[in-house]
Amino acid sequence: MKTFITQEDTKLIEDRLKAFEANTGCELLLVLARSSDLYPAASWRFGVLAGTALTFILGLFFDLHLGHLWPLVTLVLSLAMVWVGHFEGPKRLALSELETERETAEKAIECFHTLGTSRVSHKLTAMIMVSVLERKITVLVDEKLKLKITQGELNELIDIMRGHFRAGRMDLGFTKSIESLEAKILKDFEGRVSGVTPGELSDKIHFL
Repeated sequence: MKTFITQEDTKLIEDRLKAFEANTGCELLLVLARSSDLYPAASWRFGVLAGTALTFILGLFFDLHLGHLWPLVTLVLSLAMVWVGHFEGPKRLALSELETERETAEKAIECFHTLGTSRVSHKLTAMIMVSVLERKITVLVDEKLKLKITQGELNELIDIMRGHFRAGRMDLGFTKSIESLEAKILKDFEGRVSGVTPGELSDKIHFL
């Protein structure tokens, strides 16, 4: 995962994370996941479809006189393509939008709880999670922050990140979204949300 972001970029983001927490009085969890799920069904879908297509293409150029060999050829090619389907590029081709939406949402909630809210004694936690395989970004906030920060405002943060990610600047995607979230909190709550300096969560990016 760290091949997607340099050590210098990581330090820059984590320094901005610390500044966010000091300025707002909120905990911020940053998660960068290779994927939200292994998607075994996608590998099999890719294998069956690719194996069948390759069999059809071979049939245009080769004539197997024993017809019962074609199912065997299809089976062998499909199994080979299932193995290929475990790699990121082919697997992404076989993913459905409904599938990725469900899995990234479930993974985000799981991370928000296990890495965030279950480890703090207050309700002042936010999370920005990026799942690389699905190219999905999720922003979640805890109970007190939900009182004044709308889903539309969280979607604005996601749009900021997407724009920078498309330009190949993951570091800017994170830092600019953190800056925007900080500005929203300070504006909506008219300053720091609490007088306590956060420190219950790690000030590091969680690489999954």
